[in-house]
Amino acid sequence: MKFNLSKSRLAGYLQSVLQVVPSKSTLPILSNILFEALEEKLKISATDLEVSITATFDCNVSKKGVAVLPARILFDIIKELPESEVSFEGTPTRMEIKVPNGSYKIACASSDDFPKLPTVNLKKQIKMDGADLVQMIKRTTFACSFDETRPALNGVLWSTKGEMMNMVATDGHRLAKVSLENKKLKGVSDDIIIPPKVLNIIPKFISESNGEIGIIFGENNIIFNLDDIILTSRLIEGPYPNYEQVIPAESNKKMTISKNELSGAVRRVSILSNSLTHQVKFSLKNNTLSISTTNADVGGEGVEAISCDYVGDAIELGYNANYISDILGKFEDEEIVMELLNPVSAGVMYSPNVPKDQFLCLIMPLRLAD
Repeated sequence: MKFNLSKSRLAGYLQSVLQVVPSKSTLPILSNILFEALEEKLKISATDLEVSITATFDCNVSKKGVAVLPARILFDIIKELPESEVSFEGTPTRMEIKVPNGSYKIACASSDDFPKLPTVNLKKQIKMDGADLVQMIKRTTFACSFDETRPALNGVLWSTKGEMMNMVATDGHRLAKVSLENKKLKGVSDDIIIPPKVLNIIPKFISESNGEIGIIFGENNIIFNLDDIILTSRLIEGPYPNYEQVIPAESNKKMTISKNELSGAVRRVSILSNSLTHQVKFSLKNNTLSISTTNADVGGEGVEAISCDYVGDAIELGYNANYISDILGKFEDEEIVMELLNPVSAGVMYSPNVPKDQFLCLIMPLRLAD
């Protein structure tokens, strides 16, 4: 194997594939990157067995071959080099990296031990707008669960069946649902549950004006084609819980409030909240929202009042301040609407300028401490 390319070009692609290299693993081979020198192309791949990244790009290849190199060590060497042309030459067991003022030699792992990556058949890909996908991802993945006893909730449900396609995530305490008109993916797949790890990588490669993304729906995996980057992820086995039944069908209380004022007040008051529950109390009455907390452990109390437009009877509710802050961060408008029914029902939050059937978040209340 022999090839050469610029330091900056190689460092950029190495940084991309490093995102899936596990820092610790019971399988040492996963800490490596697979290099494949092809005809005028270099292909580098990494995987953690759940998500795989392959980058394929133009390269001056003198001799084709395959090598498996230690990811972190290689990246640290390349990163520290001054900008220059870097040459790789070696065998499947040992690689020499030549730079203008020196060289580095690294032992290679066996390519036979590197996990077999899924076959990508680009003829099966379906294109969708990249900005739409990125928007759906940014609005949902934050609500995924980390509870391993309910694996379906550890992923994002993606449904492409109807006139609207939906992405939904929930951890049982909060829920995010985003829907877009479904022109291209209608009915191409059953409902699938995608790990958030692969979804959160996509916005790093795709700006919101980047054109189209290729998607391949496999039997137990999903593949995203981002031009020179291919992302592959296993799917999580379902079924996904019936989330529709937890979205309240009615409400009799409605608050419209400044998002920034609410976000700032929640952040400040929550500094004195319980370190485990992060509970703050919302008291709504006469177009005023009072946010308060009491913490006996530190002998602290905090309260702030914000003007709002409120319709309904007076009500008091408890919420996890972190969950409120996370949800508010997903809305772009200056105001937020919150619909309520009673102190034990989910609150529905949405933007006054985006219909709630296109994007809404739910938050479950906490039982108020006595």
